[in-house]
Amino acid sequence: MPDSIRNRLYSTEAIVLARRNLGESDRICDVYSVRYGKLSVIAKRARRSDNRDGRSLDLLSRVLIHLYRGRNLDIVKSVEPVASHDGLRADLDAYGHACYLAELVRAMTEDRQPNEQLYSLLAQCLTLLSERVDPWPVTRYFEYALLDASGFQAQLYACAHCRDPLSAQVNAFSVRESGILCPKCQVHDPGAAPLSVNAQKYLRAMDREGLRRTIGLHLDEASRNQVQHMLTNYLQHLAERPLASLGVLRSMRGKVGVATVEGELGPAVEPARPSA
Repeated sequence: MPDSIRNRLYSTEAIVLARRNLGESDRICDVYSVRYGKLSVIAKRARRSDNRDGRSLDLLSRVLIHLYRGRNLDIVKSVEPVASHDGLRADLDAYGHACYLAELVRAMTEDRQPNEQLYSLLAQCLTLLSERVDPWPVTRYFEYALLDASGFQAQLYACAHCRDPLSAQVNAFSVRESGILCPKCQVHDPGAAPLSVNAQKYLRAMDREGLRRTIGLHLDEASRNQVQHMLTNYLQHLAERPLASLGVLRSMRGKVGVATVEGELGPAVEPARPSA
């Protein structure tokens, strides 16, 4: 191999976020890579039935991808499967939520800006969705963590306007102020959305406890709807465009990730108890 080509080669693990056709047999794939962040790459002849690399570049698959730098877009040399997430394709609800996570990453990240923590979180969430874990807490946690990773973490502990500590009462989330407002400051944003005490506890639990523990928390249905509304609206505001996969999920289920509510929160958010 000539040195001029060898010097253009590089490899990285990546997750396929989106694909679109190019010409008669090629594809452009948008991937999120652990080493280089978001990339758009060309997979030559990927749509041919005998192309093994093309089959490995299924949407939402995790791969080790070998590339060489092109003039405009980099070009796929070869692909090694890491995790195909076949369970997603057997569950339409899980697949829809996974597509939503992928679209969020596309909308909220810049090209070639790596974030290993975000990559690891996306990989973990896709694995959980593939294993049929309830999509609602997985999706909500990813939304919250993506805000943090993108530098848009919401203010949850003090009023976003007056900075006084928040009391245990119904407060409201303001997209404009990027945080929760106390009752006296809600006059500054009449469009702020109410958050129950339980909804606020759940958001703070996500901030403190991490993904695995958050999955085991119960939340009453009204508070679930408030948490979901807050996170999705805030992200759509920041993305500055409609999220197509969110609309598809809403049309499928009436709302994102509706699941049976098994219990309500008491004085504090508590782990779910195993059924007898």
